[in-house]
Amino acid sequence: MTSNNEKFPVTNKQAARIVQGLHTEVLVSGFKDKIFVVVTQYGRIGSLINTTFDIPPNLARSPSTVPTTSKFLMNSAATELSDLYLLYAASVSRAIATSNPRESRPVVLGIALKDTGDIQKRKELYENIMEMIRDTIA
Repeated sequence: MTSNNEKFPVTNKQAARIVQGLHTEVLVSGFKDKIFVVVTQYGRIGSLINTTFDIPPNLARSPSTVPTTSKFLMNSAATELSDLYLLYAASVSRAIATSNPRESRPVVLGIALKDTGDIQKRKELYENIMEMIRDTIA
């Protein structure tokens, strides 16, 4: 229970847009020990991936290139999307580090995106999602 003077320890930011004709939502929740990010076009969490920084972002040459390690926690079926989702996990973590180089909390990403199977559409979707993430954490 928090007193009237204490700020609730969880911060939430969210955004929603139509991306490639689909309602797409981003939620970023900052907890004391982790940052939880959901990116969904299905209204569910989907795959869950934990990403940690290999070194503190502020010690990296550039926070946007800080090395990370990602691990599936849920729904890790070896599919074509697995590698793409790992790319999203690393990119989201690096976007957070770029926004705040002193940030060192692990990032847990829940991601459920519609797969078009088209490489160009995947690239456009990735760029749109990352723009949403950057706008949300700004």
